[in-house]
Amino acid sequence: MGWLIRLFASFQGRIGRGAYWLGLIVLIAASPFSISAILSSDPFGEALATVRDLGITGLGWTLALFLPLAALNTKRLHDLGQTGLIAVLFYAPAALSAVTLFTGWAPDGFDQVVSYSTWLAGLFGAASVFFLFRLGFYSGTAGPNKYGPDPSG
Repeated sequence: MGWLIRLFASFQGRIGRGAYWLGLIVLIAASPFSISAILSSDPFGEALATVRDLGITGLGWTLALFLPLAALNTKRLHDLGQTGLIAVLFYAPAALSAVTLFTGWAPDGFDQVVSYSTWLAGLFGAASVFFLFRLGFYSGTAGPNKYGPDPSG
C-alpha cells in the first residue's frame, strides 16, 4: 500500500510508463465525470457541468483528484529529465475558466480575458494530446538523472 501512496501523493522521484498508465486508469475510475467527459464533444465543459451539478462535493472531489494527477505528471516528467513545472502550463487555462464559472468573479475587461483563455484552452487542449502522448509513450531517461534512479531498473 505504501507504493500506492507514493504514486499518488509524492512529487519526488520518477515513474515509468506502466505506473503512469496504471495511475491514470485509477484516477479515471475514481472520477465522477470521467466517462461522460471522455465521450463528450466538449470534455472540459461536460466535466465542469457535472462538477457544478454535484456542488461543493463535486468541486472537492475534483480538487482531491487533481493532486494525484499532478503528482503522476510531475514524476513522469522527471523520468523524461524535465521539471514537473511544465505541467502547470496545461492546467492554467482550465483553472482560469473554472474560477470564473464557479465564482462569477470577473473584474472590468475580464470577459475579454476569458475569451482569450477559451482560445488558449483550445490551444493547450491540442497540446495536451501531445503531452499525454509524450508522457504515456516516450521512454524515460536511461539510467539515473537529477530526479532519481531509473524506475525500469
